[in-house]
Amino acid sequence: MEICTICDHLWVKITNNLPKYVPVIRKQLRIPQPIRASPCRPSVALSAAQIQSPVQCSLLLLLAAAAMAAEASGRKDATITGPADSTELREQLMTEGNMKKDLEASLPAAQDSFAIRCRDVCRSYGKLKVLTNLNLTVPQGQIYGLLGPSGCGKTTLLKCIVGTLKISRGHITVLGKPPAFPGHEVPGKMVGYMPQDLALYNEFTISDTLTFFGRIHGLTSKETQVRMNFLIDFLNLPQKNSLVRNLSGGQRRRVSLGAALLQNPELLILDEPTVGVDPVLRAKIWQHLVEIVKTGKVSVIITTHYIEEARQANMVGLMRNGHLLAEGPPDAVMKQHSATTLEHAFLQLCESSDQNSTQESSSESETLEKSQMFANGRDESQPILAVGPPPVEDVPKCTADWKVRARHILPKGRNIRALFIKTMVRMKRMPGSLCFQFLLPVIQISLICLCVGGDPKGIKVAVVNNDSYPPSSSFSQSLLTFLDNSSVIQVPLPHKEAFEGVHKGEYWGVIGFGQNFTNYLTKRILQRQVSKEVIDGGSVHVWLDLTNRQIGLMLQKQLHQAFQAFVDYKMGALAYLAALPIKFEEPIYGSLDMDFTTYVTPGAVLSISFYLAVGLTALSFVLERKEGLLDRCWVAGVSSMETMLAHLFSQLFVISVQIILMLLFVLLVFKMPNEGSLFLVICLIVLQGVTGISFGLVISAGIDDEQSANQAALGIFYPNLILSGIIWPVECIPYPLRYLSLALPQTYASESLRCIMYRGWGMSEMMVWRGFAVTLGWNTFFLILATVILKLRT
Repeated sequence: MEICTICDHLWVKITNNLPKYVPVIRKQLRIPQPIRASPCRPSVALSAAQIQSPVQCSLLLLLAAAAMAAEASGRKDATITGPADSTELREQLMTEGNMKKDLEASLPAAQDSFAIRCRDVCRSYGKLKVLTNLNLTVPQGQIYGLLGPSGCGKTTLLKCIVGTLKISRGHITVLGKPPAFPGHEVPGKMVGYMPQDLALYNEFTISDTLTFFGRIHGLTSKETQVRMNFLIDFLNLPQKNSLVRNLSGGQRRRVSLGAALLQNPELLILDEPTVGVDPVLRAKIWQHLVEIVKTGKVSVIITTHYIEEARQANMVGLMRNGHLLAEGPPDAVMKQHSATTLEHAFLQLCESSDQNSTQESSSESETLEKSQMFANGRDESQPILAVGPPPVEDVPKCTADWKVRARHILPKGRNIRALFIKTMVRMKRMPGSLCFQFLLPVIQISLICLCVGGDPKGIKVAVVNNDSYPPSSSFSQSLLTFLDNSSVIQVPLPHKEAFEGVHKGEYWGVIGFGQNFTNYLTKRILQRQVSKEVIDGGSVHVWLDLTNRQIGLMLQKQLHQAFQAFVDYKMGALAYLAALPIKFEEPIYGSLDMDFTTYVTPGAVLSISFYLAVGLTALSFVLERKEGLLDRCWVAGVSSMETMLAHLFSQLFVISVQIILMLLFVLLVFKMPNEGSLFLVICLIVLQGVTGISFGLVISAGIDDEQSANQAALGIFYPNLILSGIIWPVECIPYPLRYLSLALPQTYASESLRCIMYRGWGMSEMMVWRGFAVTLGWNTFFLILATVILKLRT
């Protein structure tokens, strides 16, 4: 027997085995006079397995199988007289409380016959407490109606029961074991879950939807087909080939209910299943629920806003502000509060709960002093309250060997296969989107090859030619003929107008020849000693607008090449006399005519493969979570690792097609050189795509909305593009940033791809295998990080 002092949140607990004491002491420990209830004093609760003598108290409760069996008042004019033994007292209380039939019909005798048991459950989101010391019991083979207003914590409680949310404190047992216990199929095949959201794939047909969940639950094709035919007929669904997106709201909700009923689960959890359903079908659903629980093997917990609808349940729990106000058979709850409707009883419980909360807050300052007085042996008369956490022994102890734990951790092939087929079916139902995904990288790499790195064309340059020689024999006119007319457009102008045109932005420079250019240039070539006047008059004077450096460099290159061609033409065998004493031999790697496009293309291919994979994975994952599809899959027994692997394999198919199309255009259409192994080229690009998928999983695991996911993906695009040596050499980056550049996933990979394509190197070279090693390292890191984030968030 226990004597407890309840001091708001403080317990002073004295445990005594009264039968061991002499009768005098036992009499002193009991309360001989009626106890007066007072909100300003601590309360006393006495518990005993047997009652052998009368006890006068304010309230006497009889508990059976973790639920209240009877309640009787201990008023002065209605003192309970103790019968000969506890059995007679049980019969007397159950008769007086008028609850015997309801108790026998609703409460099982053994603890193992409970489907769900929640003990002292708490769940918080930061500082927000959603569930507070909640105790709930769902008997096996019965329908339990969970009632409560929106925001009271019903959906959170259901997610904790099915194992998709972890509780902050307390214990939950579902079908004999805690949720997510190794080897326990909760979440999994043993539970059927219909979330409040529809959580259906709009691109699926009814047949696709039920087949998908059948694969996850391990049903054979024949079993799935039999159940599908029954559910379509029972739920009055349209043809099984009807697309979900074309169904009405009520039809979609029935499809969602069918997915929960598909595998004949032992536990059925339905969150608002009858919203938007016509009364005839609602009655039919309740009739079916009553029929499946008659076997005693199926238990149902159902939430609903229709309070009177819950009278069809065997038991109801009235929930408010994160805890249960009452739990029991519907008729018993109404009789206990003298209510004619369940809604009226709920209203009384809410009002009583508000009053108790006010009284408890007003007496908080005195409870500690009173509890100390009682603990010191003072005779204080206080009300008795049956309040307190359940004993720890009430929670079953479960263990699993290492083999069961290993099977629980390792991904299941059937789940990965089901998720992979699901993604492929969705792609097939969106051909426009799929074609866009395939063509987008081809368009991007084509634009890069066509628009980046080439020489400028059609550059206007003003020419001031004051050479006095006739045009047919002047060196100035002959030199101008060697300029590439497609790149440089020559506009003859007087000196003043030419410079005014440059100042106005009409021309990119001025090329000027002196009056005696031909004579002075001849003297410079033939005479050993010449004056400064001859040197200046025999030179080509160029004034450039270098605000665009690429155009300025191109003009300088064109003028040098034109002059060298002019000298070769005029001097013939003696051209070497006017040439620079520097001779560029045949390049060891590459060719003299390689342009900037050749440098950019390998890094661009890797970048496109990486970032398209990031965007596709991040958005698809985020959208599935937002629509509740991921939660439903996890309740069906799919793990986060299986989800990621399925996404990896399905997106790998997409990026493989993208890479093949890109390489066809790069190598065949734009004639980019490839001196190395095509196999190594494909492997490195595919690895970069897989790394992009892994990074997309990290983004989607940590972010819940599309806008933030897009911002995260785009936010790292330009820094990575600039620092990875894709558009400009890493050697140009200052050293503090160069260390960061070398740590990025694409820096060494871009260098490795250039070495394979342009130098013909293989895996024996460090600059090649280093790119593969860094890519694999980042891929592994991203996968582990995504798994950890998903595990923590689920």
